[in-house]
Amino acid sequence: MKPTVEIGETTIVEEQCTIGYEYHKDAGPVRIGEHGIIRMGTIIYCDVIAGDYLQTGHHAVIRPFTQLGNYCSVFHHVVLEGLSSFGDGVRLMVGVYVPSRTTIGNHVFVGPGTMFLNDKYPCRSEAPETPRGPTIEDDVVIGGGCTIGPGIRIGRGSFIAAGTLVMKDVPEKSLVYGTPMQYRPLPPHLDRPNDRGMTEAAYDIWHPEIDLPEEAKW
Repeated sequence: MKPTVEIGETTIVEEQCTIGYEYHKDAGPVRIGEHGIIRMGTIIYCDVIAGDYLQTGHHAVIRPFTQLGNYCSVFHHVVLEGLSSFGDGVRLMVGVYVPSRTTIGNHVFVGPGTMFLNDKYPCRSEAPETPRGPTIEDDVVIGGGCTIGPGIRIGRGSFIAAGTLVMKDVPEKSLVYGTPMQYRPLPPHLDRPNDRGMTEAAYDIWHPEIDLPEEAKW
């Protein structure tokens, strides 16, 4: 018997998507909520659960045992390797890579081209441990082109500047920058929660069911 695929009636699935890729004979169901859009080229494996308002870009890959909350955006060429959890309002921009056993909280923004890691000494550990990705707490911003090391924790409300190499824990409400990283308390203009208008956006401006805004036409 093939695994079940449950997709909310109001979720749009474009052509050339694979929903419920059966990677194993005992693979479990896929469950995706309402009001989402799964764009052309997306592959979603079995054993994935996603909430309402899921948005994917073209050629996104979501592998088994991934759990996504409501209002999550997994844009073009993002890869989620599975065995990971994402809260509500997580926004992963183009080309983000998230390895297995990573945890991301609520209302987190990750800029394009950022890489998360889960193994400090790949192929070279004398006694290999279970890979462990980072833990990202709520209301964190991670700029484009960052590298986030294995097993570290980024504290709530922190802001990671573009291009930063993060290889150790970050206290909450920190501004982090540089390679190697430095950090200091958030300046007043950054000491605020992430904009819910972005992290809880029901649709992006290219959604087929909304009017194209005039300001998008340059």
